[in-house]
Amino acid sequence: MADEPAGPMQQFVTQLRRMTADLENMTGLGGPHGVPSMPGFPLPGALSAKELKSIATNVTAQRRSIQALQVQLTAFEEQLEVLEGILEPLAEWSSRWAELEGLMMNMGRRPGSPGPTA
Repeated sequence: MADEPAGPMQQFVTQLRRMTADLENMTGLGGPHGVPSMPGFPLPGALSAKELKSIATNVTAQRRSIQALQVQLTAFEEQLEVLEGILEPLAEWSSRWAELEGLMMNMGRRPGSPGPTA
């Protein structure tokens, strides 16, 4: 599954779980009785678990945002490629047109004679 850590991270998580289980067994908190808690006051482990879950959720959301941005950037790059394909021949055509205009404007004029006066 994509949400599960792999490789060294999986080993780290496994070690943390093993250490937690060992601590529960050493303190006797891993049994069915557990630790009596004060009503309305969460245990520190529960707070940490909620914070870690929140962080993990935020990281997942950020990764999804990055994936969406990558899709948008890919589409934008494709649009720029099309635009570039259109502009290159247009620039070439414009350059040739300018040359033709220059030739037409100088047609019938002797070399060295002044241009038309406006």
